[in-house]
Amino acid sequence: MTRRLGPILLAMGILCATCAWAQNDTGTPDADAPTQPGPKPAYIYPDATPSLNFLSQSLENSSISLGIGAGFSYTDYGYGSSTPSQGRWLFHVTPSIRIQQFRPKLTWHVSYAGGYQTYTNPTGQSNANSSLFAQNAGAGILWQLARRWQLTASDSFSHSANPFDSYLTTVGTPTMNNPNPVTYFSLTQFTQNFGVLALTHQLTNVDKLSFAGTSNLRRTSAYSLLTSVPFYDLTSYGGRVSYSRQLSARLSLGVGYDYNSLDFGKGQQRSGVQTIPVTADYFIRPNITISAWVGPEHTGTKTTVGIPILGQIVTFTTHDSLWSTALGVNFGWRGLRNSFQAGFSRQVMDGGGIIATSQVNMVNASYRRMLTSKMDLVLAARYVHDLSTTVSSRSFDYSGINAALTYKLAKSLHASATYAFVHQTQSNAFLIGSGSSYNDSIVGVSVTYSWNHPLGR
Repeated sequence: MTRRLGPILLAMGILCATCAWAQNDTGTPDADAPTQPGPKPAYIYPDATPSLNFLSQSLENSSISLGIGAGFSYTDYGYGSSTPSQGRWLFHVTPSIRIQQFRPKLTWHVSYAGGYQTYTNPTGQSNANSSLFAQNAGAGILWQLARRWQLTASDSFSHSANPFDSYLTTVGTPTMNNPNPVTYFSLTQFTQNFGVLALTHQLTNVDKLSFAGTSNLRRTSAYSLLTSVPFYDLTSYGGRVSYSRQLSARLSLGVGYDYNSLDFGKGQQRSGVQTIPVTADYFIRPNITISAWVGPEHTGTKTTVGIPILGQIVTFTTHDSLWSTALGVNFGWRGLRNSFQAGFSRQVMDGGGIIATSQVNMVNASYRRMLTSKMDLVLAARYVHDLSTTVSSRSFDYSGINAALTYKLAKSLHASATYAFVHQTQSNAFLIGSGSSYNDSIVGVSVTYSWNHPLGR
């Protein structure tokens, strides 16, 4: 996988994320106070449009969303100072569907989006494999088993056919049970399935006990415009148990135990990561929150290396043990027209397929401004430093900034424009060479239409 083409999907990810966010934006101020994890209220219809009346009344609290998005982006990239900048155009169209049902004690949803992408190569390069397809599907439930028991389950599947996918991190919403949810995507075509199952028991009005299990399966392609590049497939399973107590209306404290197994390349490297995090959530004001976590972390790693000797492959196995400190902090502020989020984390985890077991340090921040009732602006920045836990000379650095402007053309029609700049360095000579750097500027435009309607009411 060529590094010079990596971040094109960064722009497409920004476009899709912006469009999806715009579809769900009602234009109302974001002034609600953050809430603790717990049972969700029954669904209330946001409109009074006539129902379709072709489903039974058992689905009276259901809705369907249909959408389609299309757009293009342009990337201008170059390696270091010796390679001249080159450009590519990427065009995409993505239809989508989502069905969801809300009941007082049970909610569920299913969604699917299949996208088609095509890109152009610079003069003199082959356009083979330039027409690509992507698949995204998801499902989830939230079930109030009993007065004090709640079950949540979700599963998401993604297949990226774009060989220019960049090394990306997607940060989820931190909670007491999962203070730093991060998803990694590798620098190549990939297929990934991520699932979570969690059971929460409300011991008292202020005490909670939670159990959760996770699975993460990722398969990557060695396809590259330059040469075959080794990316690590991943099979990962994890579990956690945590206890939290709300000491006051503003402060909650907790402690937990996390275990995560990482298997790269079907046994090439296997790691077991154990963490005992102490967590704290504090509401400075109803619209200002801060959450932090810290704890000891132990990583045990087994690495198998094959070396060709006299025509034979001789394997060597090494064992490594590492004690470290895992920590993180997240800050959030929301106003009538503005919101700001910033975070820092340090933790041993998956290196995204570029590096196997890694010490990952990440800083991120984002700002959102509702300029008018129809226009929103988002600014974001991120820095990631990955360092191998077994070979100190292997590292990866990623820094980037992006801006997105979204305009509501009509009730169901949105347009967005984006800009992103990416800088990467990689010490692994297999990819872009020792000490090599990579810069990329990306601009893009997309238009999205969505149709939402209640069912069977």
